[in-house]
Amino acid sequence: MSGVKNIQEKLGRFKLKKELKRLNRTIKAFNIEKASTIGIIYNATNRSEAEIVKKFTQHLKEERKDVLSLGFIDSKDSSDIVTPHLSYTYFDRKNLSKSQVPNGVDVENFIKKPFSILIDLNMNDCFPIEYISTLSIAKFKVGAEGGYKNTSCDMLIDVSQKPQLDYLIIQIKHYLKMLK
Repeated sequence: MSGVKNIQEKLGRFKLKKELKRLNRTIKAFNIEKASTIGIIYNATNRSEAEIVKKFTQHLKEERKDVLSLGFIDSKDSSDIVTPHLSYTYFDRKNLSKSQVPNGVDVENFIKKPFSILIDLNMNDCFPIEYISTLSIAKFKVGAEGGYKNTSCDMLIDVSQKPQLDYLIIQIKHYLKMLK
């Protein structure tokens, strides 16, 4: 990361800490059957991983869940790569402030929506996704163990044996069915 980008991200982290102090969130564990609304946040830059997330979203819709996914595309203009659909929204570098803080209507609505479950499918460090996941008012947050998710998620999944997105999704499905 370049020196300028490093400073910009530090400013963003400062803003995140400030916003986190104001966050008022009620934590309540939900299993997959009881959840009515599910939010999925992920890095959509890799098209094959984005397809895996789409299949997972489709699976949840078939289970009659209200699902909204928000993908980050690490590009200046993602309009030529993807087009938003009803359940699939995207943001890119155009939606980042100078301090790397994501903004825009889709981002704000996602953060403020009181999902029963927020599923963070981000496998690597990505500050814009961290910002949204951390400030989301979702009642129950689930993600892979490690990094920012250790403090922002309520349930952590250990994928150190097989750190792949499809494995994480299988584990999330398994453990969310087990909750009572």
